[in-house]
Amino acid sequence: MQKTSDIIWQDTQHQVLFDLIERIKEVPFDQGILTRLKLYAEHHFVLEETYMLELNYPGTRAHILAHDRFREELEAMMCTDPAMPQLLQDSLSDFLYKWLKLHVLGIDKKLEDFVMQSNIK
Repeated sequence: MQKTSDIIWQDTQHQVLFDLIERIKEVPFDQGILTRLKLYAEHHFVLEETYMLELNYPGTRAHILAHDRFREELEAMMCTDPAMPQLLQDSLSDFLYKWLKLHVLGIDKKLEDFVMQSNIK
């Protein structure tokens, strides 16, 4: 994915998330990749949420709700069969990739704009 912001830690973490999502397509399917994705996403979300709270970001509530939706989707996927068909692997990966891309280019972009205008970077 191309660079989408001027906040380096956020860009770096987004790239890790995209890379983990792509690994869902690998054959044979490694159930552990979902665990790694869940843990890394949680780390990233907590950091962003802490940042938003410190800055009194006006979009914090909506942003956290978006994170919660991703958390719920990942939790549901944790129950998938390790022998899932390739088509399902591809579908899960594509869904998560599109969700994250829209999130990064939408709600995260608004946060970035707010951060870049603040005194804390």
